[in-house]
Amino acid sequence: MYWTYLRRELGGRKKQTIIVAAGLAIAIALVIIVNSLAAGVRDAQAAALQAVYGVGTDLTVTGAAQEPGSGGNGQQFQFGKDSGSASGGTRTVDQSRLMTDFRRGTLAASTLATIEKIDGVAGASAALSLTNTTFSGQMPDISQNGANAGPQGGGQASTQSGSDGAGGSQFDITSFTVLGIDPGNTAVGPLSAVTVSSGRTLAASDQGKDVALVDATYAKTNSLKTGGTVSVAGTKMTIVGIVASASSSADTASDVYIPLDVAQKLADTGDVVSTVYVQASSSADISAVQAAIAKALPKDTVSSQADLASTVSGSLSSASSLITNLGTWLSIIVLAVAVVLAVLFT
Repeated sequence: MYWTYLRRELGGRKKQTIIVAAGLAIAIALVIIVNSLAAGVRDAQAAALQAVYGVGTDLTVTGAAQEPGSGGNGQQFQFGKDSGSASGGTRTVDQSRLMTDFRRGTLAASTLATIEKIDGVAGASAALSLTNTTFSGQMPDISQNGANAGPQGGGQASTQSGSDGAGGSQFDITSFTVLGIDPGNTAVGPLSAVTVSSGRTLAASDQGKDVALVDATYAKTNSLKTGGTVSVAGTKMTIVGIVASASSSADTASDVYIPLDVAQKLADTGDVVSTVYVQASSSADISAVQAAIAKALPKDTVSSQADLASTVSGSLSSASSLITNLGTWLSIIVLAVAVVLAVLFT
């Protein structure tokens, strides 16, 4: 009886039925779209935070932004008159420098020992973040200027060479990131979040040796393989392994990994590190360990995952919250309007 009545009502008012059906379909589609957008923003937020969290650590300790040692004077290249090789009035130069990352501060290496003595610390490791910058190209051979001067020193150089034929220069500047790590302590820190796709990881016996791990993406881009070499600050480093992030949605922390003592020597930074990664004995101890480290190292910055999340995901969290709230209220309003239309037309 009921279904017969419903069929007659809908069939007798075809125009109203079509309008109500279209309105309900649009309302449901809007609700699905808005909720899909909210889910997408939440996924993007999770992916962004994975790059921060994916280092197998609970706390990170960093220092004030400063450039230590004679190797931290910024990206400066010094070319003497005998640099590179000269040919036909043009000098070809290829020079690399390994410098501390200007975005990161530095800590005394003794900071690691101080942290390891704190109660509740299950493990800690130190790393030195660096950037390898290479200058390569052609410049005018300035060493010939004096040779072509007149007898009284008043003549002008006759060499107007260079790659453009007019005394100009043509060069390229390339760079990649380098992370110096303790090869005997990789359970905590960046290498704890990677998998070895070829070769092996660094071992304690690699300390002081010119060996390197290379990120899989960087290796593919530059055609690098296990057993080959990669040049770091002009030194050929033997590639012992290729590593990839354990998560397909995150990158490794660096393009190249080398032993910490080798990194400090090549960069001429002295006995310093950029970051100390700390793992607490349990999640319940994180707050206490963070407070203890802050007390022991008052001039340094101690960050937990919650602190990093608030810094990295501020805009993402705001966008996610906005879209979620908008989606909730829009869903309620649209469905209410659809119901009202259905009542009015039927």
